[in-house]
Amino acid sequence: MSRLDEQRAALLQAGWLGMDAHDPASQAYLAQHFGLTVAAQQHGLHYSQGFLLLPLNWVYLDEGQYRQAHILFALRHDILISIEQAPQALACARLAVLDTLQQGPALPPARHLFNVLVALNQQAHSLLAMLSTALGASHPGSQGCEAPSIHSGVADIATTAVALGEAEELMANVIQAQLMLARACRWLRRRLDDDTRGAPARALLADIGSARRHALFQHGRVRHRQQSLMTTLDIKQNQIIRIFTVVTAVFTPPTLVASFYGQNFAYMPELELPWGEWMVMALTALFALLPLVYIKRKGWLR
Repeated sequence: MSRLDEQRAALLQAGWLGMDAHDPASQAYLAQHFGLTVAAQQHGLHYSQGFLLLPLNWVYLDEGQYRQAHILFALRHDILISIEQAPQALACARLAVLDTLQQGPALPPARHLFNVLVALNQQAHSLLAMLSTALGASHPGSQGCEAPSIHSGVADIATTAVALGEAEELMANVIQAQLMLARACRWLRRRLDDDTRGAPARALLADIGSARRHALFQHGRVRHRQQSLMTTLDIKQNQIIRIFTVVTAVFTPPTLVASFYGQNFAYMPELELPWGEWMVMALTALFALLPLVYIKRKGWLR
């Protein structure tokens, strides 16, 4: 028996049944004994077969990668069922509930769900702290997301743009998870006892709100860096266009002179002069240098 199975067996004795959403045997068991189907997971928060169904899209860290999984909590007066797409998403919550079982008497399923939400909220705060550190150094997906300097290449800017896009999507998923967590907590308050429904539930809602504001702040940081990146890219493109403009301005007069002397005129007297060739070369160099001097004096090469 794996560690996950041992934890689920211990939690089942306390009234929490954990099931895999992708396991056909678990789906058949839920349909036969509780009347719950996989289709119930596709709906929002609602009542079905005497259960209060609380869906949650949760972001968690698994082996160094940030992932998202859908969880459906089904709460009845005598049992709590969690239908999990990824069991790793509730690993911390299972440990927290097991700790409470060892410290005190048996609790009703609604109280178990409340402890699960508390553990998930604490996990969200830890996740946001790691994301904040990652945004200050490098992107969670191992790509740097610091805004590149003006001397960075286009490839560096493109890599950073991809990393920032992934970071923005991740922060948006965290914000959505906190919104769903707060909604689940508000609906759960109706099922809690008087001792938990008051100050503990209000404190949890306030803490969830603070985590959501933190996530919004981090999301704003990512958006600001994206705007800075677009500004850097515009400046970089302007630099490239300016270089081509200077090259064109420098070589256009010599090209004009070369085109003139490339014509098949019958008589060109300056070519009969001993120093005619040197004169043409000197005029060509002069016409090339004059635009360059003008551009430099205007400061367009800075």
